[in-house]
Amino acid sequence: MKNIALDIKILAAINIMIQIVLMILLFFAALRAKKRDVNKHCNYIKIAVLLQLAAIFMFMLPSFPGYKVSNASMLDLLIIFHHVLGSVLVGLWIYVNLVYSGYIRWPGNFRSIMRVAFSLWILAFSIGAYIYMWIYY
Repeated sequence: MKNIALDIKILAAINIMIQIVLMILLFFAALRAKKRDVNKHCNYIKIAVLLQLAAIFMFMLPSFPGYKVSNASMLDLLIIFHHVLGSVLVGLWIYVNLVYSGYIRWPGNFRSIMRVAFSLWILAFSIGAYIYMWIYY
């Protein structure tokens, strides 16, 4: 049983490193958007989202069984909030891609939804890093 816990901790450590790389990629994407290089911005974001989804399935989901729920503790609530943020971000990414591809229309300023997504991603990362530290250190 001890080997499983070690494997889960290693998975979580790999994931947090990937998340740091993704945050760097996200900031590069933001810089591309600021310089109005929309194609590179979109490519960076697509890579980041696909890597994020891969990290969820390869590292986050397999490490989650190692955590034991403790009757709606603060940690449990943070994990739920983190999951909700992640789900909202994936939904926003799908929505933004549909708008950008011309399948649906966005009635307002397109930048506003991108800024919300950027802020939510930073918040989700920060909460995820906090959860990682709480559980593993």
